[in-house]
Amino acid sequence: MDIICASICYRGYADDEVAATLKYAPMIGYRSMEIHGPLIWSVDAVHAFDLESLTNDIEKSGMRCAGLYPPGWGGTDDADVESRAEAIAKCVDIAEQLNASHLTTSGAQRRTEKGALDRVIACVHAVLERIPAESNIKLTLEPHHGNVLEQPEDFQQILGAIPDKRVGVCIDTGHFHTSGVNIIAAIRQFGSRIYAVHLKDHIGGVSVGIGRGELNLQGIIAALHDVDYQGDLTLELEVEDPENLPRYTEEAYFYLSGMLGLRL
Repeated sequence: MDIICASICYRGYADDEVAATLKYAPMIGYRSMEIHGPLIWSVDAVHAFDLESLTNDIEKSGMRCAGLYPPGWGGTDDADVESRAEAIAKCVDIAEQLNASHLTTSGAQRRTEKGALDRVIACVHAVLERIPAESNIKLTLEPHHGNVLEQPEDFQQILGAIPDKRVGVCIDTGHFHTSGVNIIAAIRQFGSRIYAVHLKDHIGGVSVGIGRGELNLQGIIAALHDVDYQGDLTLELEVEDPENLPRYTEEAYFYLSGMLGLRL
């Protein structure tokens, strides 16, 4: 289990969060990063994505790109679902060319929108129809507070409707905590279908630096070991004081490396 630095860890601190991640994260010791920023998070951005340029930037940094954060699952209507499915399928191709392992994103709508979960399921089906059957890219769905994907039963319904083992769950500790979900119970529930973890620390609904909040991070990591989680931990920082992100990102690396027993 290694630590991935998501580009959101420099959002609000730098104008270009991806460039900042590639510059600063390897200086700390991170070996992997994820693209969570505006280069990839909308349908239009996906179709304008400059793969060659970013591939060169990643290679120069010495890091690897582990994953992408594409447009959200679902949509407002059938046309939006198809548009998003096309963009997410394109992200699968981008991920393969970057030698990444997974895509992770939440739903495109709030949970109060009628039929939103059905459209998430339709979108996942549409992506699977567009990508090669032999693709090894994992498609993961993550919770966001107030989102159509928020509670364990939302994910259970999707996994029940889509048995394809390329589709799984991302455990987002911050959003599950904010939504009142028992994170360790959710890890045990989804077990082998957990393909990504977004690790945050929180005080209530507020994201804080790792080790500064109230989450039982050691218990979460122990539970992941118990279910034989085979992936890595993606650090996410969505703090209210982004001027301190470089310090929090460095603190998190050493804090989590110690917890995981990683050699520095």
